[in-house]
Amino acid sequence: MSATQTTRFWVGASTRGELGSPARGIRCLDVAADGSATLGDPIDVGPNPMYLAVSRATRVLGIVHELADGRVSTWTLDGDAVTPFGAAGSTGAGDPCFLAFDEAGSWIFAANYSGGRLTAHPVAPDAPADAVFSIAFTGSGPNRERQSSPHPHQAVIDAARDRLLVPDLGADRIRVLGLAGLPDRLTHDDADDIAVHAGAGPRHLVIAGEVAIVANELDRTASLVDLAESREIAWVPVDQAVAARGLGVSAIRLTRSGTVLIGDRDADALVALRYDPDARSLEHVASVTTGGRHPRDLHVTHDERFALVADQASDSIAIVALEDGVPVEVVETLGTPAPACLARVG
Repeated sequence: MSATQTTRFWVGASTRGELGSPARGIRCLDVAADGSATLGDPIDVGPNPMYLAVSRATRVLGIVHELADGRVSTWTLDGDAVTPFGAAGSTGAGDPCFLAFDEAGSWIFAANYSGGRLTAHPVAPDAPADAVFSIAFTGSGPNRERQSSPHPHQAVIDAARDRLLVPDLGADRIRVLGLAGLPDRLTHDDADDIAVHAGAGPRHLVIAGEVAIVANELDRTASLVDLAESREIAWVPVDQAVAARGLGVSAIRLTRSGTVLIGDRDADALVALRYDPDARSLEHVASVTTGGRHPRDLHVTHDERFALVADQASDSIAIVALEDGVPVEVVETLGTPAPACLARVG
């Protein structure tokens, strides 16, 4: 496969076998222009490497290890191999489930789901790996089973406003953290947070100019949030035809064509909504079942001809053909234990 026609991903996975079979590490995955795919051999990078990210600036691979004592590690990518970049460190909080690099690749921000904290870790071979900043959140929501305490689920750089956005499933808030003070301080004030409707359970979001589009796990909706005015302006059902099973929606991506792709775990499907930036509206346009179970993460190839869906419970990754960003059909299914994350290189 020509490098110019190939999109490379790194696949994060559960090594515990709590959902799907126990994985033996992370794997590289190459997808060619025709949708054919090749998986690399598993690489042991430590326990439960559930979420990965690749810095665009430095091409360093970051990993959060989803454990009761959360861990963060960084790695140098060298073809199909990875080698330690810096020392692995502790988040000081439980179950980190997401990480993001800042634009320079100098910091990793980890969302600690059970720990209710956002932690910040410097990225350098000689930097201290343990969290330098740890911001604890407070609050709850009306769902007593799922929202008794804060559950940060993602961290997204809002570069236009020099801040970090953290969807908090447990408190129905988008936490807003200021980045201007780094490396000396990371700031958070509850008054700056953005509220979404009660019981939504915001999980992941994407930024489209002045608007954030939020996938709400608990009530199966997608919200539109005005980032300049810091307020939710609308929300719509992700797919009204699907009966809720209590699993909800998961990952979200925005294509260049304006299609919003969302993983639907109640339907085991990839859902597409069309975003109209002028009307600031979302419209359901398609839902394609993946043939697997529990779509945990999704991503698209560089040319946006294909979407990949990590179906953790069925030990499989579905490759779905896209037309103008809209899913059409599954063209290939790859077997790999408990895939939980698809981190694209570049």
